[in-house]
This record gives sequence, structure tokens and C-alpha cells, in this order.
Amino acid sequence: MNVYDSDRMQSILNAKGFRSEPELRKADVILINTCSIRDKSEHKVLSLLGELKGLKERDPKKVIAVSGCVGQRMGRTLLQRVPHLDLVLGPDAIDRVGDLIESVVERGERIVEAKFDQEGRSYSQPCVVNRAKPSEFLTIMKGCDHFCTYCIVPFVRGREKSRSIEEIIQDVKNLVASGTKEVTFLGQNINTYGKGTGQKLSQLIEAANEVEGLERIRYVTSHPRDLGEDLINQFGKVAKLCPSLHLPFQAGSDRILKAMSRLYTQELYLKKIELLKKACPDIALSTDVIVGFPGETEEDFQQTLKVLSTVKFSSAFMFKYSPRPGTKAADLGEVVPESIQEERLARAQKTVYSQIEAENLTYRNKIVSVLVESMDKKKKFFSGRTPHSKLVHIMNVGEASVGKIIDVEITDSNVSCLKGFYVGAPKTPIKIESNPRGAESDFSSSLSPTLH
Repeated sequence: MNVYDSDRMQSILNAKGFRSEPELRKADVILINTCSIRDKSEHKVLSLLGELKGLKERDPKKVIAVSGCVGQRMGRTLLQRVPHLDLVLGPDAIDRVGDLIESVVERGERIVEAKFDQEGRSYSQPCVVNRAKPSEFLTIMKGCDHFCTYCIVPFVRGREKSRSIEEIIQDVKNLVASGTKEVTFLGQNINTYGKGTGQKLSQLIEAANEVEGLERIRYVTSHPRDLGEDLINQFGKVAKLCPSLHLPFQAGSDRILKAMSRLYTQELYLKKIELLKKACPDIALSTDVIVGFPGETEEDFQQTLKVLSTVKFSSAFMFKYSPRPGTKAADLGEVVPESIQEERLARAQKTVYSQIEAENLTYRNKIVSVLVESMDKKKKFFSGRTPHSKLVHIMNVGEASVGKIIDVEITDSNVSCLKGFYVGAPKTPIKIESNPRGAESDFSSSLSPTLH
């Protein structure tokens, strides 16, 4: 979601006459888009702001801004705490980022814009296509009505609001016209999409499936309680819907799930998994796990390991519990010692990573379909994903492959990725020199304006 917000702000600022500047020291405007889902994220923001103090002192005209969830949570406090900070804005203000930065530049104001949009349950936010990538994120709703006791999202992104299917589909068509082949619909609790519009996520999936030129559809993030049979039964039936789903379970213990206010039991979660595999036997499942939630015992943690062992996820995001200010869990007490949290996290990771490594091994000597997206982070190969969301590094293709769906023979694998060769070319690795189109830009932290 923050990637989508960053791209949106870049498009808005480009329209105002700004251009991206990859070197932080050269930028006239430094915009830090933030996340506050974990305590570590906030510390990184504050640390970076501290490092930027010297740049501001050397060039007082330089504008430093913080957007996103940290901006929403801390608001004016952040502006007071960091004297060299010029602008703080929350997620609901991203569409006004250009006007706000201009106010700082032209009038020297220090501004806080961290109020929630108070208008009803629906909202409009047509996308501005800046540089459509082969695979794009597209926000279809914002906020969350589930107040899980550990989660800060409802406090920093507000209550649920949805965009209309008609507006979203127009966005999809615009992206496809610019070269996008795959769209991932975004929502904090996407299964309850439609509040304020009278529409449902399953209807959006069906409408997107009819868009000519769109090849793949995904969506995140699902909540087990709200994943209905209409959505489950679309897997394996809707042609463009990828056979992969992210379905967080967070904890295996019913006692801990209740303390988290997750509104389901282990039994219900596993039943949903059973229905998904019945609808689509080869579906790839991923999940989120929190270890060390207040009061978690070894017996509780064993239930988490049970779910991990039973489902055999294709990937998992696993974290130690991070207390967030204002959430109910922060006041529960019964803190699990850091050493125990770390030990449990290591055990959970060992269980999952061994499963993923074994699963990836089964891909060797098989041919898979890959949407080539970009150069990999180390700038050695071009990479993409299979319909099952497996990351694939392709040894024998160059920039011309970006945006194409190609057949790749898998020759190697590890816990993090697959490697292989495009079947339509000789198995000769291509040495990548440099490629501005294929490489991901470092835009999201800095911008520089051209003349207005």
C-alpha cells in the first residue's frame, strides 16, 4: 500500500513540475513515506530524520517532509520533535501533497495535515499513470473496521471506505493501456470491500477478468473470517485470478486469537484452507505470524507450529510482537521475554523455510510461466513471478523481456527463489551491465523540482 501511495505522490509531483532525484543530497525536496505497523519502522524514520539535519542546516531552503502512517500517528508532535522538518501529512492527504509542498516552498510554512477524510463510506481516487510497470498495485479501499488488539492500522488509516468498481476498472484499463499485465488490488481488509458502494470484491474480480489485455489478477490482504465462499470459489474458475492467496492467521492458539480479537478459531481458519484447496488444489498460500504476543505460553506457540506444519505455506512473514501505542495489547501486560520471542521466531522460521525449500526443489526441470518485471535487486538478472507468486531469476534474457510473459525452465532453487532459462533462447547467461528501465528506482525517498 505504501508503494502505491509513493507512486501516486510521484505522479502528482511530476504533474507539478517536479522530477525524481536519486541522490538524496542533491534533492530540493526529501519526502519520506512511512509505516508505523511495527516499532522498528518508526525508529528508522526518526533515525533518518536525524541524519538529514545536517543537509537542512547547509541548505535551509531544502524541504523535508514525512508522509504516511507515522505522520498520521505523531502529527504535530513530530513537527515539534524535529525542528528541521517542514511538512507532516497522513495517508488521507497524499492527493494534496503537491499543493502542500508548494505552500512550504513559496511561503516558508511548516504544515501538519493529518486529518481523516470524514465523508461517508465511499471515496474517489482515480489513479494518475506515471510509469506503469508490468505488475502494478491498485488501492481499492482504505482503512479497517477490525480493531485487532495489536494493530495500529485503524488509528492511522481510519475506518473502511471503498471506491466504486466503475472507477477501479477504468484505472485498470488505463494501466493496461500503458503496459501493465498484472494488477494487485489492495485493501487492509480487502474481503469487506464495498462498504458505501453496495458492491463486492467478487464482482470486481469478475469485472477485471473481462478487461482486454490484463493477464493476471491478485488481491491482498484477506481476513480469514471475511473470506466468503463467493471469493473462495473463484479460485480455479476465474481465468485471470492467480492461484495464490495471502491469508494471515497470526497465531494458532484459540486463546491468543481471542486476546488478539481476530474473531476466528484455528478450526475455522483450517476449514477455510480446506475449502481453498478443494476449489483450487494447487493454490499457493502465504501468511503472517506474530510470535510472543502478551501471555503466549509454550503450549500456545505449539499451536502456531501446528498450523504451519499442517498448511505448508509457500511463504510466510513472521515477526516478534511489537507493542504499538494506543492499541489494547500494549496494556495487556504479561510480556514475553525478548529471548523467548527470538527463540520462538527462529523455530517458526526453521519450520517454514524447510517447507519452502522443499517445495521450491520440486520446480527443478519444470517449465513455468513468468511475467518479467524488472532487474533483480543485485542487478545481475531480470526477474519476475509465476502465477503462484514464486520469484524467478532468468539467466538468459535482457531488457527486451520486461513486460512479457515467457516460459522458463527451472534449473536451480533455494529458499528464496527459483532460477532458470527462457526456453526460447540458448542457455547462455547474459551479463547485465546496467539498465535504467529494468532496475527499480530509489524514488520513494527523494524528489527534486525542475523550474516551475
